[in-house]
Formats: sequence, structure tokens, C-alpha cells
Amino acid sequence: MERNNTAQRSKNPLHILQAAQNSDIILRLKDGTEYKGLLKEIDAYMNMILENAVEIMDGSPVAKYNEIFIRGNNLLFIKPDASQIM
Repeated sequence: MERNNTAQRSKNPLHILQAAQNSDIILRLKDGTEYKGLLKEIDAYMNMILENAVEIMDGSPVAKYNEIFIRGNNLLFIKPDASQIM
């Protein structure tokens, strides 16, 4: 039974994102804007702080930010461990 709890816990989105702290992620907002950056902080509402973030629109970088705060309710998807992408 403990094995099942471990398997369930690893599939919890918040646990996956907490494990992705201090690594590169890609996220897309509901308006289609994407960001790639280093995930520094995340809370229970999936609000997050990215460092060295690049804003991407239509596949092209349009802005760079030293630090940016993203509200969790604006997220469409998150790709943890994006170090191999782009």
C-alpha cells in the first residue's frame, strides 16, 4: 500500500513542479504567451516566480526578464525540465 501512495504522490502536479524548482521550465498562458525560465518559487495555487525568463510569442523571443511573477490561474500548461528544448 505504501508503494501506491508513493506512485500517487509522484503524479501530483504540485509535487512535480516542486521537484522542478531550480530547473528550466516552459509555460504557456491562456492568451498564448509562452515563457521559458528558471523556476525559483511555486506555491499551492501554482503561482510561480521565474528568473532569467524569456517571453516568446509566435515562436520568437520578444522580451527578457530578470525575474517575473506568473499567477497560477493564467496558466494553460507547464513543461517541467525544459533544459533540452529550444
